[in-house]
Amino acid sequence: MPSHVAIVGLGPSCATFFELTRRLGGASAWCDEVWGINAIGDTLRCNRVFHMDDVRVQELRAAANPDGNIAAMLKWLRTHPGPVYTSVVRDGYPGLVAFPIEDVLNRKHDSNGGAPYFNSTAAYAIAYAVHIGVKRISLFGLDYTLANQHHAEKGRACCEFWLGIAAARGVEITIPDTSSLMDGCEPPELRLYGYDCVDVTLIDQPEGGVKVAMTERDQVPTADEIERRYDHNRHPNPLVAAGRAA
Repeated sequence: MPSHVAIVGLGPSCATFFELTRRLGGASAWCDEVWGINAIGDTLRCNRVFHMDDVRVQELRAAANPDGNIAAMLKWLRTHPGPVYTSVVRDGYPGLVAFPIEDVLNRKHDSNGGAPYFNSTAAYAIAYAVHIGVKRISLFGLDYTLANQHHAEKGRACCEFWLGIAAARGVEITIPDTSSLMDGCEPPELRLYGYDCVDVTLIDQPEGGVKVAMTERDQVPTADEIERRYDHNRHPNPLVAAGRAA
């Protein structure tokens, strides 16, 4: 059973995973397993791949665009040894494995079972990690909010929902500052709303939990700086704001 898994998607922050593991000497120096989302499965060595789209539907898309990325993905899926977790196992794809949705929705450690809320492949991967008892999840390339492409992707809320469940189970979550997921790209001082005039330090306690220490700041935000935070003409995500400024 892996203790620490890296779930890698196709968003820009996947580059952070490559740079991090390159400097460490390989992915195994960072985590126990690498789980790839969709086409990442043919981009780097993955212990498990998640492709929840029914390949029957993907075949229709590939037939309509034989030179597109879906057709290219199906080509390697037909020979991939797996495991490739998916919704329905189809003939011609030897690596496909049925996602254990019934088991995930009936987790024995949940008094009310699981929530039937999955609107993206990445959300299934996170839920599966929680289901098998992973202790730490690192997420790369799951960005959703991209510069100049705010409406290009959906699924952030569902991933963050399952990450909330993971955190409630005591799972450690790591997100790079190059990703907008869970506001990873925000500076630490902006992650606790309302504490504008004090520096907040969270001190881990030996018996568990944290102690909160506050120190008054020498400089506090001006009225203009505060008003700019509430300016709805500016995009709230700094990655998007930076892209538009460029």
